[in-house]
Amino acid sequence: MLQLPWKTRGICLAAPKPDELDLFDQFVKEKLVPGGCNLIVLLVRYRYRFKSHPECVNPRDPLDEASAKHVADTCRSYGIRLVPKMNLMGHQSEKAADTYDGLLRGYPEFDETPHLSEVFYCRSLCPKHPSIKPVIYDLMDEMTDVFSADGLHIGMDEVFDIGKCPRCKDTPTYRLFAEWVTDLYRHNLRRGIQTLMWGDRLLNGLETDYGSWEASGNFTEPAIELLPKDILICDWHYEDMTEYLSVDIFANAGFRILLCPWRYQANAEKFIDYAKNHDRGHIEGVMATTWINSGDLMRYNLNGERGGSTSPATLEALSYTIDWIFGSGENR
Repeated sequence: MLQLPWKTRGICLAAPKPDELDLFDQFVKEKLVPGGCNLIVLLVRYRYRFKSHPECVNPRDPLDEASAKHVADTCRSYGIRLVPKMNLMGHQSEKAADTYDGLLRGYPEFDETPHLSEVFYCRSLCPKHPSIKPVIYDLMDEMTDVFSADGLHIGMDEVFDIGKCPRCKDTPTYRLFAEWVTDLYRHNLRRGIQTLMWGDRLLNGLETDYGSWEASGNFTEPAIELLPKDILICDWHYEDMTEYLSVDIFANAGFRILLCPWRYQANAEKFIDYAKNHDRGHIEGVMATTWINSGDLMRYNLNGERGGSTSPATLEALSYTIDWIFGSGENR
């Protein structure tokens, strides 16, 4: 098992389908618990049968209340903290060219770029729409309540469309970003909920050499100086870098972070080694990200079963990294 000097060893996992709950239980018991897992960030997004706003439900295998409580109970029984995750600015559309995710299905008027007819990957919400916050707050509250969660991951990664609509275009992008995140944070704080978010939009893509995916290319990064410092930043990096400067940047800004690698073990090792050498007491731990169908991942890790919607190469590479982080068996 990977030796870590930090308290958190977690995984970011897509919510299981309603008919995969037994598989989820087995995966947690046999693979995650023996590897010291104490955090699951569950990618629910809008795949939940919301009662407050049923118009926002993503129809692809959404969890109902009983299924969500089952997942929460399983995690609680093993002492694993469960934090649901939603996308609350970017990622409001899916890779299918004609598919909005849940919020824009129900409220297309919340789109930051309604003048664009094509539904492309990574549509964004308009943070200044006068009707958006009551809907967002209802969904946030229902999500944390059904999972009995003390934290909520609000997403905020890969926000490419910001400051483009008539309401937003005269406000600097970093201010739009910071004010929106701070409002979500304050709403959570009033309910005793910790806010987690991805850190990429708080980094300058050119200065860090991370580029415009793992960092910002549209001047949102000055928001790092405006956000509350008790937001937990999930610092994700997947590529082979000489330096992982975000570790230092977040330390300088006063944030605590989780290190979030993906499928390539060699890159994950470099990221974690850099962080160990640059830790100023601000690192909470490691959270493996997965970004594939959780059923495919769980079946492969439990039974060696290939198939589903995930390519064999991705499945195998990712499983190597998970085995390395959680020590859950021999590398395949």
